[in-house]
Amino acid sequence: MRRIIVIGLLVAMMVACRPSLRSTTTAPVDSPTLVQPATEMLNLTLIQHASCPWAYFWCVVETGIHDAAQDLGVEVTIRRPHTFDPDAVTQLIESAIDGPTRPDAIGVAVIDPERFRAPLTRAVRKFNIPVIAYNAGSGPDQDNIPYRAYIGPDERQGGYEAGKRLLGESPPAVKGACINHQPSALNLEARCQGFFDALKEAGLAAEQVNITPNPAESKKILQRYLAQKPEVNVFLTLGPEAAVPFYEVISNRKDTYRHGTFDLSRTILTAIEQGTTLFAIDQQPYLEGYLTVQWLTWIQRHGFSPPSEIISTGPSFIDRTNIDLIQQQVGEYR
Repeated sequence: MRRIIVIGLLVAMMVACRPSLRSTTTAPVDSPTLVQPATEMLNLTLIQHASCPWAYFWCVVETGIHDAAQDLGVEVTIRRPHTFDPDAVTQLIESAIDGPTRPDAIGVAVIDPERFRAPLTRAVRKFNIPVIAYNAGSGPDQDNIPYRAYIGPDERQGGYEAGKRLLGESPPAVKGACINHQPSALNLEARCQGFFDALKEAGLAAEQVNITPNPAESKKILQRYLAQKPEVNVFLTLGPEAAVPFYEVISNRKDTYRHGTFDLSRTILTAIEQGTTLFAIDQQPYLEGYLTVQWLTWIQRHGFSPPSEIISTGPSFIDRTNIDLIQQQVGEYR
């Protein structure tokens, strides 16, 4: 119970600190069949485009999911493809809706609103299944999908703030590169776009460098890129999958550069300590998982409505000034 109270307070704090958020006008659930007694076991399905252990970030998300399920006494099934594949995620959504036993509520990382719009709208409109987007999404209005709320960071704002921070460092910026390990994920594309916006304001060019989830292949791509574009000296990677091959390639570079990244891992934290990386943007993945299960449960059991259509979990910055506390939480809450 103590964990639930703490997380609930975090929701209130995050919403209060984000003045741009628009409070939802959705009334408490009208249908008496939707509100279930707390003693009845709920079955929730969460659908992702990646998972633990092949993506470190998602291990933390799933820790939050499992902790919330245990705290709230609900059953959670996590569905994900074997590799990054938006079409496969669409099929997982459809199979959850059309399967022999429909879940009581659904959470989805909305990496592609166009693909996901039809099945998720059908889940809400036809079957009255509450849906929450987590980790990836832009809110129900912008995505044009009638889910209850989006729980996660403002990706474009995160990329923009990363660009502004990198521009404030030395040496003088010449040209930027945003290194994307999942080019078809719209949430990662938004990070790059925010980065481009910041550099454009400063009159600087920037481009996206697409790599793959395969570290060896990504290393070769980055080696070719840096050999062809030696003038690039401002780099933003979008997660550990991009940061690790970047470190392997950039270690041979003689001239100075500046680097920031999204998300955390022990390798990234070591790079921050050593000065190789100036900062990491933390979207607090534990909260993404925990709050999604919490809100889906509250909606079904009590008819609660999320306080906002966007419940922000980031961006926040990890650098040398606050790394000591974060080091203690890596692998569990970070």
